[in-house]
Amino acid sequence: MNIRFSGDTRDLFKFDLVRHLMKSFPELASFTFIPMLTDKAEPTKLKKSAATDLLKAAKAGKAGSQNRNLMEYLGKLQEIEDDMDYFSGIESYFRQENILIDVLQKNRFSHEHRLNYFSKLFDQFPKKSLVFLDPDTGLEVKNPTRRHLLFDEVKKISDFMDDTSILMIYQHFPRETHDGYIRSRCSQLSELTGAHPVSITDNEIAFFLLAKDPAIRNRLVEIVAKYANTYPMLRSCAGD
Repeated sequence: MNIRFSGDTRDLFKFDLVRHLMKSFPELASFTFIPMLTDKAEPTKLKKSAATDLLKAAKAGKAGSQNRNLMEYLGKLQEIEDDMDYFSGIESYFRQENILIDVLQKNRFSHEHRLNYFSKLFDQFPKKSLVFLDPDTGLEVKNPTRRHLLFDEVKKISDFMDDTSILMIYQHFPRETHDGYIRSRCSQLSELTGAHPVSITDNEIAFFLLAKDPAIRNRLVEIVAKYANTYPMLRSCAGD
């Protein structure tokens, strides 16, 4: 993730979806946020744009716009310029929702030190958790940078994750056919992890969700579809 975009419509979608999942799976003990934080803040122009976009999102009925409480929190996040203030704001929101949140690795993420970044996660890796990986752009490409999550990292985290947890991955769309891209990435993730992903998209960004346990996966399909039906711009897919 990039702190320059804190409080924007992507945050609105991602954190409202997280709230929906956590409320729908009461057996999950916590929400684990792995931010993969990159660039330093350059707040002025982008903050003004984020504030305008959030207002437009409310009028257009975009994902998360029915969550007025979250909208208020994101408005406050647009005013901050410090990493720790951002994380404190997110933690405060989920605490208010009675959701236990643990932000792992608040330090900055770099391509050169990614091995060390992820290896430290396993010293405190949770069980019975919604584990959210939030790279700037998404899954790896031909020449990945700090903005990408590598497939071998997904594999290691999936292997380490217990059967009662759910893995969630952020993805920004590249310039190609969205339906084909979703199918391709789901196929890759399925082959990599042995779990069939569930996806949800607003045609700008997408989230891939994986569960090892078939029963949890079946519930995930229904819960994500229910959320997608709440907003006309959303589509979910659970192709095997």
